[in-house]
Amino acid sequence: MLKKRHILILLATILLFIPSSIIKVEAAAAPKAKNLTSVTQSVNHASPSSPLIFSHRGSPYNYPDHSFSGYNRAIKDGSQYIEQDVWLSKDNKLYVSHDDNLKKTTGKKVTISKSTSKQLSKVKLHNGEKLHQLKDVFKRYGKKVHYIIETKKNAGDNADTEKALAKEVKKYKMTNNIIMQDESIPGIKAFHKSLKTVPILWLLDSFNERQYKEEIENAPRYIKFISIRLEHWTPKLVKITHKNGFKTNAWILNTYNDNYTALNTLKMDSVFTNNTKETVHLVDRWK
Repeated sequence: MLKKRHILILLATILLFIPSSIIKVEAAAAPKAKNLTSVTQSVNHASPSSPLIFSHRGSPYNYPDHSFSGYNRAIKDGSQYIEQDVWLSKDNKLYVSHDDNLKKTTGKKVTISKSTSKQLSKVKLHNGEKLHQLKDVFKRYGKKVHYIIETKKNAGDNADTEKALAKEVKKYKMTNNIIMQDESIPGIKAFHKSLKTVPILWLLDSFNERQYKEEIENAPRYIKFISIRLEHWTPKLVKITHKNGFKTNAWILNTYNDNYTALNTLKMDSVFTNNTKETVHLVDRWK
């Protein structure tokens, strides 16, 4: 009887030191996006009058990047698409993180590409959540929301990350629930070869309007979105993008002025935002 009492006291003590927010995140059911339409429908209808809103890293103003807490907040704020950046670990597991080095989100000088999943399983985000694999995100949210997934890799890497992503998407039957994003044309081609029906967003980062124009005009025609940082977009580039059959995307919206520039001045077809609630509100207001 004494042993049982000691065990109960020990368990109660442990629970006192676990943040209630973490217990709630892990136990509560994942929220479902409101009025969720198919990816095909939403992509086809993306336009200045009905822009797609991508929740950049979840809700980075309030929660660690790529945490369940951040994704939950974005979905509750009206997101249909939550973003994942994925890196391959040393043992070829896809982990969700903007950076290869985890110092910013965990406080630990751990590098995903140089670590095994066993090592990474010991790393926690600042809010106490574990570092999530892409499969964790798929298992938690399923088809309750859509995903826009960027393959990340170090300079000189091959298309292994894109191939791993295609394999994971097929395994969890998420082919109809994602948009893929990438900076690398070879990577895009490798992914498209495996999953031809998945929409693709190409991230461009050139030096001037002429270079952007050349890249847009030579882009593979199966790409759906041309994505350029907000401050680099010009009305001329918007026209060139549409003329070549692509939809526009701007990143990243932080302020009211960013929203106004992207949605009212440049009239983007889609945007990445750090504040889903504000962007959703302004889109509804300006329609």
